Amino acid sequence: MSEKKSLNSLIIHPDIEPGVIDNAMLTRCILEYGPKEEAGRLFAEEGVHLDEAQIVRLEFQNILRIDHLWMLKSLRKLTLAHNLIEKIENLEQLTGLNELDLSFNKIEKIENLENLVNLEVLTLFHNKIRKLENMETLENLLVFSIGDNLIEDYKEMAYMRRFRKLRSVSFKGNPCCDDPMTNQFLKSALTRVTFLDYKLVTEEERENGRALFRGLLRKLDEADEKAEKERLAKEDYEAKVKFYALSFVEYLSGPELLDSMFEKDPDGSLLLKVGGELLGFYEQYKEQYVETMAGLVEFAQEAYNLRQNEIKLFKDLVDNALEDSVKKSKNVVDEFEEKKTPLINKMNEIISKFTSKQATLEQLEPSILDAGEAFNDIIYDLWKKLMTIEMQLYEQCEESRVQFAVNMTEMITKLLEVSRNAFGAWREHEGMWSMRQFEALSKLLGNKIMLGDAPPELFEVMMDRDQMMNLVAQSSDNHMRFIDAREDLLMTRANNWRDELIKSTNDNEIKRNRDRILEIYYFIDNQREEWTDMQMSMTETVDPETAALLGDDF
Repeated sequence: MSEKKSLNSLIIHPDIEPGVIDNAMLTRCILEYGPKEEAGRLFAEEGVHLDEAQIVRLEFQNILRIDHLWMLKSLRKLTLAHNLIEKIENLEQLTGLNELDLSFNKIEKIENLENLVNLEVLTLFHNKIRKLENMETLENLLVFSIGDNLIEDYKEMAYMRRFRKLRSVSFKGNPCCDDPMTNQFLKSALTRVTFLDYKLVTEEERENGRALFRGLLRKLDEADEKAEKERLAKEDYEAKVKFYALSFVEYLSGPELLDSMFEKDPDGSLLLKVGGELLGFYEQYKEQYVETMAGLVEFAQEAYNLRQNEIKLFKDLVDNALEDSVKKSKNVVDEFEEKKTPLINKMNEIISKFTSKQATLEQLEPSILDAGEAFNDIIYDLWKKLMTIEMQLYEQCEESRVQFAVNMTEMITKLLEVSRNAFGAWREHEGMWSMRQFEALSKLLGNKIMLGDAPPELFEVMMDRDQMMNLVAQSSDNHMRFIDAREDLLMTRANNWRDELIKSTNDNEIKRNRDRILEIYYFIDNQREEWTDMQMSMTETVDPETAALLGDDF
């Protein structure tokens, strides 16, 4: 075979120019299916921002491979229908996707959809799929089209019973649809589906199907009930883990962490297979661990509640101080407005006399200067009082923040002290376990009869004292490192939580203080500008030299 021929044989579709998804194709398709006429012209002039595109249609592009879509961060609807795609891939970045259309392609397997947890509409019509799989995470699925594929057993559709929100399914065109029982099975098995192949499913049709598949449906119901219990148990367990994580003691409320420690220790797991007396010691170790950690978890929960109460008290204190400050500031501003009103009236009288030519600017100058000085006095008094109120608030909040930081530090320190004691007790339990383990194993050392059906690798260890002792020591070292790591994790997270809380509290107060000072200066500047505008309105009818001379006094 020639080199040219062998290379051609590697090309999937040698007579078709393949389409490659790139920025140019994406931009072209977005413009093609975007707004038309004048709106389209404006849309094109503004330019296409791929990270803002919510709908993309790449149909009839001879695309062989899904790729280059990671930049479509805002995408909600993606259509890749009528292409040559053979594999579902490279969609993991499109976590916000609601609709995905892969119909009329050459896909053989459902895969790589686990990140599309927001998907509501999935269309796989006219592909080469034989099995329903790998869709467990699509809990929001509402509409599913799998028609015109290669599914040969209609019972395969029982897989879709897990989707609690599923309401519409298209299945027609699969080989198993030649069996007249298919339609009746789907209507009776998919109890939540309202529309099958775009037709409303009636209750009578469901009942007819139930009569035919009563035994099979009973088994499916039992399996679903078991799966539902497992799901609820898992959700409950995850909720507890999340709850305990707030106290930094997740996975410490039962034997799970100890079990995990042995699972990650092949030496210890191997030695446990000796059984007998050793298993009794192991159960005692587990009971001691659970009792010790139960005390820590109980204390950590109480400590969490105390911290939350302290945070609430601090927040209420700051909010009350802020509310009081706002009231004082409002009273100061109201007082300023009362003092400003007669000055504004006086200035309007001066302007009226000037515009009506009852007096010249030179004659009015003393009155203007007096009014200006009076205004400057009240505006300075306003600034001083507002800044004093803000300074008092900042100092009050600072005292509260310092005390809050001290209280949080004391609480976390106490938690860490109790944690150290608990983990110290765990280490003592581990030391006792290691000693008992060595004693129990020493009794069986070299005793082929007592070892019975022990695995070959364990049998070999138990024939050599040094090897057995090394294995016990290695197992103990592994456990101690495991305990150290979990204690370090708890302490690191607790300290980081405290530091981040105190830092964010300080940063928020500093930002609030700066914003308030800027607000005060902005208000003062606006008042001065208004007053200046009133004065300058008199200069519009006089020559620039006179206005400039009076401007300094203004």
